[in-house]
Amino acid sequence: MIKFIRSLLCAFCFCIFGLGGLLIGSAIFPVILLVSRSDKQRKIFINTIHLSWRAFIWLLCALRLIRVNCPACKQLKKLRGTIVIANHPSLIDVVILVSRIPNSVCVVKESLFRNVFVRRVIGKTYLSNTMNPNEFIANGSDILARGYNIVIFPEGTRTVPNKTIRLHRGFAYLQLATGANILPIKITNNPPILGKKQKWWDIGNKTSVYDIILMPLICYDTIKKSNKRAIAIDITEKAKNILF
Repeated sequence: MIKFIRSLLCAFCFCIFGLGGLLIGSAIFPVILLVSRSDKQRKIFINTIHLSWRAFIWLLCALRLIRVNCPACKQLKKLRGTIVIANHPSLIDVVILVSRIPNSVCVVKESLFRNVFVRRVIGKTYLSNTMNPNEFIANGSDILARGYNIVIFPEGTRTVPNKTIRLHRGFAYLQLATGANILPIKITNNPPILGKKQKWWDIGNKTSVYDIILMPLICYDTIKKSNKRAIAIDITEKAKNILF
């Protein structure tokens, strides 16, 4: 019975999330486009997403579907111009990180740009993981230069249990182009929910505890190889060893 009630609460929360995305994208963002200067619009979009996703995570926590432990939350609030990378155990990892990291832009799956509930929200600010590499570096460099953080999941999708971990190297090349620090964040959730092989409504009968753990920075000046490909491989391997 408890499991059934929790599934209903989970469905309710995701309905709120979807309807909220429709409202923000269809009603709020168009007003922002009309009344704000173009140089202010991205910041307002980013802050709106941050606050709305923070409210969504609060709702999940208030209903005891999840609990989020983030001891270094104050440090995350101070981040500027940082490349944040993380492992990806569950469906809501991106929402949790954005709710904890203000001024953040995410690299997300291309399919989300066609999702009726969120496309008008993320389409104004976020980057697709299928973007042309040169375009990604150009856009990413501009975003970092303006003081925003970029959140990237180098796996490109949620972790598949018992499958070899492979990381895309886009974040490494972005560091080479900008000199920005990389902050790895390790996410664990216990008991595991919303994973790649799990149904989104099946969240069990126990509160899932999410631990958000900040790992040591990967700094540009600690890499000593001579060519870009070799450096990118080094950065990627270092990130993989830290996160997995």
